[in-house]
Amino acid sequence: MVCGRDVVSILVSGAAQWNAFRSQTSDGIMLSGTKLPGAQLAHADLHRTFLQGCDLHEANLEAAHLEGSILRNASLRGSNLRHALVDGADLFSADLSGADLRDASLSSSFLRHANLRGADLSTARGLTQGQLANALGDESTRLPENLSRPESWTTSGVSV
Repeated sequence: MVCGRDVVSILVSGAAQWNAFRSQTSDGIMLSGTKLPGAQLAHADLHRTFLQGCDLHEANLEAAHLEGSILRNASLRGSNLRHALVDGADLFSADLSGADLRDASLSSSFLRHANLRGADLSTARGLTQGQLANALGDESTRLPENLSRPESWTTSGVSV
């Protein structure tokens, strides 16, 4: 397991340096609790990374690789996740409110209690009705045409 301040320094230096570092280690990366609001991480390879409780609100994660990552209780509020690969990620209780997830791949992602209020999932791939039923959303959550708003979502955005 790789962790520490040096790892965070490499991450904030940009996706190119991060991806070069990441290509040299097959170990898991521990970044839990890191505060990176507004981070520029487009195209970053963050697969199988522990990001539990991280603050990544309004981050640019466009086309990032987050497959199998742990994002429990992470703040991704207002983040750009367009074209991101989030397959098999654990997003339990993550805040994705207002996030842009158009063209993101969410196959087998764990979305229980994930806040999707105001998120744009209109062209997300791999999303299922079961995943939505376990998440929290509201009337402003944009869904793919083949999926419907769960009955558990109320107009106030509170799940019952």
